[in-house]
Amino acid sequence: MKLKLGIAKKLSILCLFFILILYGTVLDLLINIQTMSGTSGQIVSINNEIASLSKLMIDSLISMDVNDKKYRLLKKNIYLTYFETSRKDYLKALDHILELDSTKYKLPDTWINIQKKFEHKLLPYIQPSSTDQSASDKTSLQSNSGNTSEQPNSDNKSSEKTDGWIQESLLEEWMNTISNARHDNEIEIEQSLIDINDRSRQSVKKGMIGFGVSIVVGILGVWFISQSMLKPLNKLKNGLKGIAHDNYDHIVEIKSSDEFGELASVFNDMSRQLKESESIRSDFIAILSHEIRTPLASIRESVNMIIEDVFGPVNQKQRKFLEIASSEISRITVLLNHLLNVSMLKSDSEKLKPEPLDPNQLINDASMGLIGTANASSVELRVHELIDAPLVMGIRNEILQVLLNIIGNAIKFSYRNSAIDICLNEDKTSNVLIFKISDQGPGIPEEEQALVFKKYYRSKEVRTHMDGVGLGLNISKRIIHAHGGTIYMENNSDKGCSFFFTLPTETGRN
Repeated sequence: MKLKLGIAKKLSILCLFFILILYGTVLDLLINIQTMSGTSGQIVSINNEIASLSKLMIDSLISMDVNDKKYRLLKKNIYLTYFETSRKDYLKALDHILELDSTKYKLPDTWINIQKKFEHKLLPYIQPSSTDQSASDKTSLQSNSGNTSEQPNSDNKSSEKTDGWIQESLLEEWMNTISNARHDNEIEIEQSLIDINDRSRQSVKKGMIGFGVSIVVGILGVWFISQSMLKPLNKLKNGLKGIAHDNYDHIVEIKSSDEFGELASVFNDMSRQLKESESIRSDFIAILSHEIRTPLASIRESVNMIIEDVFGPVNQKQRKFLEIASSEISRITVLLNHLLNVSMLKSDSEKLKPEPLDPNQLINDASMGLIGTANASSVELRVHELIDAPLVMGIRNEILQVLLNIIGNAIKFSYRNSAIDICLNEDKTSNVLIFKISDQGPGIPEEEQALVFKKYYRSKEVRTHMDGVGLGLNISKRIIHAHGGTIYMENNSDKGCSFFFTLPTETGRN
């Protein structure tokens, strides 16, 4: 079973895909930012603090050793106070480092080993034995050294401290251990910074990839929309234009199974039905016109024979009504001929055998053919010949029919005592000659301009009081299109309207 996806579902899938890519990129970026934020926070709150505290521990050890040596050399109790202060600073810094050990940060074992290995060396300072030291000095020393209960036995230990508070080799080992731990902390900081840099690069890379994928998806989305929506719409628009120009052979080819495919199928069915209806109507009009013309011709000839006294004399009153009947029969015959011409007219330009024609002669002949009608309507025909006009390619009788139709309409709709201008202009860029027939009538309403070339169309204002069946301009359009030209109209800026049609020149045809 073939899955049918409508336009709305396709757009929804496209939008969902785009949103997933966008949110996936943003989510990955947020995760990396959170990780980098945690790492940088660790560097700021823990590693930097370890670095500063470890430096304080080294400085405290150095201060303790220096103050011990000064005391031994100068025998001033102030150095014992300095020694004790440095000792407490060392222990405080070490305790602070050990407190940093938590579930979020695993403190290296080095610091625990430092505490276990060297903590017993940081007992309060024990004054060395001296025979020249007074009892008051000893009492002062003990009070500055802290609680005497923390001191080892002075009788046993005093002799061990005569060469300093700690052996130089042990102090050097101690400081090296702290320095190594401090160096490891610096390496950890450096590694964390490298990790942050790598993650930032990955975030930028993934962001660019996500951005690039989003652009590709956007381009594909535009292409998808153009293929799924704009292209079918353009096909349907062209089909509707064809219908507007009475072209019912245009078939819209849309193979999709969405709404546009269904619309195209309905449009093609409508086009076929209109074509069949037009064919039936044309055949009916052709048959009807042909069948009516024969008896109508017999009636007209009979009436003319009576008027000519073939069957005997008639009085003036009878002659008057017979002439009216003959005129009406002639008018009906002209209308039937128009209907028949529309039904039989072919718009295949390949069947035409055009010949070079003088455009000035064409407009003069057409004007002379309608001069009587113009005079009867008190309308002046003004012919503007084009000097050195190029020859146009066409069939003389058909081009004359176009001119007669357009000029005849201009006379019919012009006001009395107005003028009609017939002009020629050459368009050398397109190798065509432009015929222009301009009147000074009421013009054509904008809403009716697209309908004037439609078959059987007549303006609402003239349907009740003017003769015609609305075929002249339609026949003219078919003839001009068959000759490879164009025909159109425009309202004049002041009053009236102008009709234009083009014909290829002899040079352009070659």
